[in-house]
Amino acid sequence: MLKRFAVLMIVCAISGCSDPKPVDIDIDEAAADAGLAPDEYKVNDDGSVNVSSKVDTAITPDDVIAAFKSAGLPIGEVLIQTADTDPNNKLGRPGEYIGSAQFEDSRVKQLEPMPEIETDEPDLPLGGIIEVFDNDKDLQSRKQYIEQVYEMMPAAKQYMYVNNLALLRLEYELTPDQAKEYEEVFMSL
Repeated sequence: MLKRFAVLMIVCAISGCSDPKPVDIDIDEAAADAGLAPDEYKVNDDGSVNVSSKVDTAITPDDVIAAFKSAGLPIGEVLIQTADTDPNNKLGRPGEYIGSAQFEDSRVKQLEPMPEIETDEPDLPLGGIIEVFDNDKDLQSRKQYIEQVYEMMPAAKQYMYVNNLALLRLEYELTPDQAKEYEEVFMSL
C-alpha cells in the first residue's frame, strides 16, 4: 500500500513538474473585460502589460457644466442627480454611471408644467445630459443601450459624444452647429 502511494506521488510530482503548455490570451479582450479602454493599457514587446490610471483625470458632471458656462454656452437650470433623484434609477448601481447631470439649453423649448398631473418629481430641464462612468466597459454598454433605443424610437434621438469616461447627450432640437459648440468644449476636457 505504501509503495502504491509513493509511486502515485512520484507520478503526480513528475506530471506536475513538466513544462506547462502555453495558453493564448487575447489581451484586448481581457482588458475590455476588466473595463479598460485601449488607451489605458500598453502591451510591451515581452508580453507584459502596463496599465495607466485615469482616476486623477476623471471628468465630473460639475466639470463639464462649469466648462460649458465658462465657454458662454446658454446653460440654464442644472440638476445634478443623486442615487435618490436619478429618474432612471441607475446612478451608482453596479455597471451603471457614477455621476449624472441634466441641464437646460435656453435655445431648446422647455416642457410646460402640467398642473393636472400631480408628481413629486421635478420637471427635467431639456438641453443635455452628462453621465460619467467608472470604466469604459460600463460607458460602452450604456452607449449601446441608448443607440438601441434610438433605433426603436427615432423621435428620442440625441447627439451623443464620448470623452474619457463621460457621455454627453444633447437634444436633437439643437442645430448641428449648436451641438458642435458643446462638442468642442466637451472634447477639450
